[in-house]
Order: sequence, then structure tokens, then C-alpha cells
Amino acid sequence: MRTFFISLFALVFTASLALAQADTSTLRLDSTSGPWTDTVDEDARAYAYDVQSDFVFQGQTALRFELRDGDCFTAYPNNPAQGWDDCTRDRERAEVRERWNAPVDTDMWYSIMLYIPRDYEPMYPKQIFWQWHNGQWGPNMYFHLNDNRFHVDILTEEGLTTTQYQFGPSDLRLGQWHELVVNVVWSGREDLGRMDLYVNGQRYIAHRGATLDSATYASGVGPYVKYGIYRSHLFRFDEPGPHPTHVLYFDEYRRGFSFADVDVDRYAGD
Repeated sequence: MRTFFISLFALVFTASLALAQADTSTLRLDSTSGPWTDTVDEDARAYAYDVQSDFVFQGQTALRFELRDGDCFTAYPNNPAQGWDDCTRDRERAEVRERWNAPVDTDMWYSIMLYIPRDYEPMYPKQIFWQWHNGQWGPNMYFHLNDNRFHVDILTEEGLTTTQYQFGPSDLRLGQWHELVVNVVWSGREDLGRMDLYVNGQRYIAHRGATLDSATYASGVGPYVKYGIYRSHLFRFDEPGPHPTHVLYFDEYRRGFSFADVDVDRYAGD
């Protein structure tokens, strides 16, 4: 009888863990968000990200990400050599990806709420938290934390940052929500491409010029969004001990063709 109860407890405990695991089906899907997939370490799925209600900007839920030392995404876990493998490329990540590509030469808007906990440990190298990926060779733009600074990189050549904007630790203060709004035209043309970034209602960047590389632009398909925590170039980490555990919260992600589509004040939260 004792064995039966132990087995029953194990079954219930395992089922409850499965329910708590990251699952993109719980993410909002509407005209301004989704559909979704994810890139996480399968061994970290129980905590990699979670739709939770304990800590939100507005509405009932927000998304919590957690990345620990060694959490590396592998496209084919049973045969890593078959495709992309973070584990052999000095990378760690827990991200969700929107399965929606922006059009080119079109006015686009994106917004998201970001919360960096007070105990977030600054780290070098970078931790990317929001990126626009072209699906061919990598991102054309990404936002990242690097030591205690906030950077925005634009890449109009394959694998090469062609423009970088840097901001100090006071621009994304720990322990408070920040509204990030991006107005961009994805284009390989210098006369059409542009990107404006607003942080908490203040314009931080007014970039004018190309925002795509020539190959992506020629494809006629713009980038898709990924957000979460992505640490790369970890061979540059020279601190003793393991990589720190990082936690970030996100809420109210939206994209659209006007500011009204993404204006957080127009929504009651989700």
C-alpha cells in the first residue's frame, strides 16, 4: 500500500510539473501578437518562461523568463550536429519567437513593457532581450544589456553591427517597468529605412538609413520578433564560477501599422 501511495504522489507531482512547463499555447494570439514558438533548453523548460500573475504591469498576467548557467537551446536534441546548437557555440537562451514576418518598406510599430529586477546581476558579454531576426543569418536589430549599460545594435551587413547606440544604467533602471516603443521601416534603402526608439515616452534614437542587409531586403520578407534572455559570445566571460542566473519580466507586447495598434494605454491588459 505504501508503494502505491508513493507512486501516486510521483504521478501527481510529475503531472503538476508538466502543467507548469513553458508552453506557447498560453501566449496571447490576436491581430497584434503571435502565433508563437520558442527556443529553450528542453532540460530547462520547467522554468525557462512562465505566464504568471504574481507580478504584472497591467491586466492579469505577464511573462517571466529565467536563464541559468548552461541553458542552451539545441534545434535537434537527439542529434545536435544536425542543426543549430547553442551548446557548441558559447550561447545560452530562453526566448519566444513570433511566427510573423514584417513587410519591407512599410511603417511598422512595436511595443513591449520590460521589468529588470533589482537583484539583476550585470554581466559581460551581452544579454539580448529583444531582437528582430531575418531568418537567414541572424538579427537585423537587437536590444541588449552589456555590463550595466543598454545597447541597440543595427546590422545591415551579414553578422556585422553597422550602427550601435549606447545608453547608461540610468536609462533602464532596475526595479521598475519600462515602456519600449519602436517605429521602424524595414528597408535596405538608405532613403527609406529608419528607426525611432521611445523609452518611457522619450525619444532615444532617431536612426535614418538602411535597417536591413541587401539579401534580406531582396527577399521581400522582413524580420520576425524574438524576446526573452539570450546570452552570446560567452567565451568572453572571465569571472570565476558559473554564469549568473538572470530573470526578466515582459508584458503587453504588440506590433502593428500605427501607434494606436501598440499604445499600451488603449488596452486593459491581457
